[in-house]
Amino acid sequence: MYGNAGVMEQGFYFKVGGDFFGMYHTSEGPKLFFNKDKYKLRDNCWDVELVIGQKNNLFAFYWKGEMKISFRCSKHQDFILSLFNLLQQKSSRQQLA
Repeated sequence: MYGNAGVMEQGFYFKVGGDFFGMYHTSEGPKLFFNKDKYKLRDNCWDVELVIGQKNNLFAFYWKGEMKISFRCSKHQDFILSLFNLLQQKSSRQQLA
């Protein structure tokens, strides 16, 4: 399920199965990507969920109410918790603005 992680100059990515998932900074603000699909996190039309299970976690990303990204990963993969917390902080700041 969860593969290798990498760090880019202005972001990071993870290999999940055969897919690439990550976040990076641009002049337009942060973007989340899943393979070739890109989502501007500055737009206030996204949401994220993390379901914690006994053995696995389920991550889901919604864009304009539609699920765009969903994958399971081992409960021991801290990257998904860190990413979820980072996205929650961005979401909270946008709602307060």
